Amino acid sequence: MKKISFLFLIFIFSNSLALTPYIGNYELYADTKMGNLKIGTATLNLNVNEEQFIFTTEAKTESLWKALYDYSRSEKSTGNEVDGQVINNYFSVIEKIKDEVKKNYEINIATDKNYAISSTGEEWEIKPGLLVDPLSVYLALSNDILNNPDQNEFTYQVVDQDGVKYLKFRLDSEENIEINGTKIETLRVICEDLELTLNLSAKDNFQPVKIHKVNGKTEFTMVLIEFSS
Repeated sequence: MKKISFLFLIFIFSNSLALTPYIGNYELYADTKMGNLKIGTATLNLNVNEEQFIFTTEAKTESLWKALYDYSRSEKSTGNEVDGQVINNYFSVIEKIKDEVKKNYEINIATDKNYAISSTGEEWEIKPGLLVDPLSVYLALSNDILNNPDQNEFTYQVVDQDGVKYLKFRLDSEENIEINGTKIETLRVICEDLELTLNLSAKDNFQPVKIHKVNGKTEFTMVLIEFSS
């Protein structure tokens, strides 16, 4: 990584609030036997009211591709930003393939009592430190990059239907991405455990402009096409 130049960029934006409302619209691509195809759309929507946030995602395949891959996923994460940290208190997800519900659960998080409980009845103990969900981890990562410009790795307790696990996000390199004819300077971040690569925009408080995820034998990519804040 070009450490000096990117630290300078972080310093420029470090006075901005990481949790500022925005809506990001994305195109969803998948690697298939017919090549890399645009199969749908996704939206990330962050609402902020003082210190409270509601972060949602909606992803679905377009009608043209439903015969090939009929997929939809909705997520919701809520919590507060306290002293520059994202404090999660709720997460839910509904995921469908064709007409079959693959995932449908809620998790309530009580950080002060060190536990998280799922709508399935399972309860997990939380170790001291930050706990986030698979969606709010993007907000925590954005905050931490801004607040800790000399740090190259960030580790979080992440809770989902399978329990609580530690995930490491490593700052990899700078990368310029061209979207709709516009060059965007990004920071490339890798989570090897999730087979996930993020490109975070330096201009927009390190929110994701490109998300690449490997799910089994299929690779998915979300590319930002419209951003408003």
